[in-house]
Amino acid sequence: MESTSTADDRGDRGDRRGELARMFDPEEIRRRNLVSLGMDVLILATTGLLVILFTKGLWPAVIGAIPIAALLYFGWASSKAFFVAQVLAIGVTLLATATGVLPY
Repeated sequence: MESTSTADDRGDRGDRRGELARMFDPEEIRRRNLVSLGMDVLILATTGLLVILFTKGLWPAVIGAIPIAALLYFGWASSKAFFVAQVLAIGVTLLATATGVLPY
């Protein structure tokens, strides 16, 4: 049986690796100005505060789901590194709230 892999397939994998490197490029942060970095911090803090609602029961989680989904979509559309930062903020906030580090 012949392999269906072609040189084009290998080229696509190389392009994906290059795309992944561009997503997490440290130069991306250096190109951004202070105002946009401040907005990113505010969005991450808002994401964290909304995630606290998920630990307060069903109805607070339902209320917080729409803004969280909108913020995650915004993060995905802006850059993959910012989306990963949002996912990490969600995980850290859930962990800190569940362990009692955050006083909520």
